[in-house]
Amino acid sequence: MKLFHSWLNPKLEVRTDTCGQAGLFAQESLWKGEKLAVFGGHVMLISEAPQLGTGDDYALQIDEQFVLGTRHGHEIEGTDFFNHSCSPNAGFDGTITLVAMRAIAQDEKITFDYAMCLHASRWRQTPYRRKCSCGAQKCRGFVTEDDWRNPELQHRYKGYFSGYIQKKIEKKG
Repeated sequence: MKLFHSWLNPKLEVRTDTCGQAGLFAQESLWKGEKLAVFGGHVMLISEAPQLGTGDDYALQIDEQFVLGTRHGHEIEGTDFFNHSCSPNAGFDGTITLVAMRAIAQDEKITFDYAMCLHASRWRQTPYRRKCSCGAQKCRGFVTEDDWRNPELQHRYKGYFSGYIQKKIEKKG
């Protein structure tokens, strides 16, 4: 798959999982801390990204007011196929770089928890809330824009939140 704006580790490939959902998988083993992707795209106001929360959202929230992504589904690229999991194996190093949180085995699906980068915004037309179907043992059932506030997640993902979320955590909200 062609990359327009982002970088994707060449050890990753888009595949369909057992549920028929496209996702990114490791073609070979990855080590803890290995860079998986650097996200790029168009910087947009959240209000300019109407697809957010519809299930067809290919945008990464990078600030309370801004997202980084594609405009109206154009230029979909490999980095758009990272899926959510309530028990992820990847997290952020800064705001746009995704890294392995632990060693990842060949053929393992690469996921991150949207709590690591998703935050409430007064510019979003409706609060972000999606049913979660990740199947993890600790699945929360829903993904919301306030999940980052959960103390258990803050502890579990310490050092792997997006830069602007990590600053909010350090300031206590």
